[in-house]
Amino acid sequence: MLPIVLPLTLVGILTGAGLATSRRGLSMLPTSPIRGVVLVRWLRFTSTMARHPLDYQSPGGRLGAFGLHTRRLADVGLAENPHKETVGDAVGVWTADWRQPLSSQGFLNSKPLQYEAFRRSMEDLAPRVAGHVGSVVDGKKCTLSGLLGVAHMAGSAGVSGWVADPRVRSKFGKTTDTFNLTNGIF
Repeated sequence: MLPIVLPLTLVGILTGAGLATSRRGLSMLPTSPIRGVVLVRWLRFTSTMARHPLDYQSPGGRLGAFGLHTRRLADVGLAENPHKETVGDAVGVWTADWRQPLSSQGFLNSKPLQYEAFRRSMEDLAPRVAGHVGSVVDGKKCTLSGLLGVAHMAGSAGVSGWVADPRVRSKFGKTTDTFNLTNGIF
């Protein structure tokens, strides 16, 4: 009995969710924050980009599961007054003041907050890198997901140089690795 009931229940739930609409007639199913990207591909991209433990702190200033720079956290509204400092042996590390009531420890302990920062970052970067979609890099056609991976590592200003120059791609191996991991997801 259970092998038949479980699939029928799942079909019923999915059908109900698909037919459910809000007062405005929009689907109640969750959507991707990037227009035109199917949710399942967004989730794959998100899980690919979450490459660190939740409480990750790199010597260069990257934080959390997505390895976001404090500079980027300021760009998406979670911090303010971004500036570079010397932290231990690392020179030129981005730091910023957290917007109240946020804190570094609160960010590192919160999966929802880290996802929100990542989502905001990708929404902001998508239109900035879209002009490079379709470019060919090392024999591979660039997709939006691959370019978002590059922008995550190099910033939106670094994407043009990375796309145009093989020496830049070679010099910044982690950025190129991120492109290879994410390109083609969407």
